[in-house]
Amino acid sequence: MKARERPWTRYALVILLAALAFLTISDLVSDPSVWNWSKLVVLAVAAPALWYQGGRHRPVPNKIGPESVPAEDVAAVVEERGRTVYAIKALREMHPGLGLLDAKNLVQPDH
Repeated sequence: MKARERPWTRYALVILLAALAFLTISDLVSDPSVWNWSKLVVLAVAAPALWYQGGRHRPVPNKIGPESVPAEDVAAVVEERGRTVYAIKALREMHPGLGLLDAKNLVQPDH
């Protein structure tokens, strides 16, 4: 099960952070030492970072094979871009699911 399919993990994180915040603040009220202040600062910085990190997911393109790339695209990219590296990069930008090795084999079929 992927992270975006488990919405309960975000709410479990909120409950855990709330409990830690309550314990840290109660420790700070009873003993305002440098250690307790540092625990509060770490919690105040970590809580938003953990919360916002859970919501960001980069979409993963579907993988495609080299046979689905038209020969015209390969010829146009090789002609337009002089160097092999730039041609491979341009071809992968045109076809996001294409793997690096497949793009290299399309651009340089003899190597």
